[in-house]
Formats: sequence, C-alpha cells, structure tokens
Amino acid sequence: MRNILALAVTVSSLALMGCGGKAPETTSEPTTPETAEQTQGLKANGKGCTADTECASGLCWEVSNSYGTYDPSTISADSCTEECAGLTDHASCRALAASLNAPYPNSARCIPADAVYDNDPYEHHVFICDLLPAGLGAVHWVE
Repeated sequence: MRNILALAVTVSSLALMGCGGKAPETTSEPTTPETAEQTQGLKANGKGCTADTECASGLCWEVSNSYGTYDPSTISADSCTEECAGLTDHASCRALAASLNAPYPNSARCIPADAVYDNDPYEHHVFICDLLPAGLGAVHWVE
C-alpha cells in the first residue's frame, strides 16, 4: 500500500512540475533592428535641415549649393533629399515627391549641386532632387 501511495504522489508531483522540467526563461528582445533605432529621430526627405547628419538620407541640400538655379541673396532654403541621375532625371524626383505626399509632386526636379556633402565640401557634379517647387523643404525668404 505504501508503494502505491508513493507512486501516486510521485506521478502527481511530476505532472504538476511538468515532468521535472523547468519552464524556459523568456528574454525580451528588441522589436526593431539596431539600425532602425539609429535612424529614429532623423528627418525624412522633404524636411528642412542644416546638416547631413540630421537627414535619414544623409543628404542635406541648401540653395547655396545650387547657385545659378537659386540665388542665395534672394532665397534661403534647405531640404533633406536624395541624389538623382542628371538634369533630365525629373521622373525619379517626382516619384520621390509623390511618395512624400508633396502638394505639387510634378514640380520636383533634378538639379546640379556643388559641395553638398558635409564630409566632402569639394564634391562637385552631384545632382539632387529639388523638392522646393513640389512644396517640400524649408524656405526662409531673405529680406
């Protein structure tokens, strides 16, 4: 009789404990990759900026980078933007503006820019998407 009671107690104890196994510990893992955390808080394309490091695209364009297209003595403006292929590549800039819900996406254009990268001020022959005519970026009129 003792053996039957001992066996019953042992079986019920094992059943309650999950056969003697310990439940696996759960660890909380981040739900986003580290790169997402690094870009969190950076400005999206079409937002005003003062430095490349502020932009998620890594490119902050100012009108002074495109003298000839814009005269910095009459307008001051800036925008986080992207490079484009050349003076005839307006389609990619218009698609970018449309994806950003610009008020006038078909007015975006690809224009030349010099010294546009902060880490290489002598960079020339760069083309960027001008998002100002599309209604994006920050414009500060010069008085």
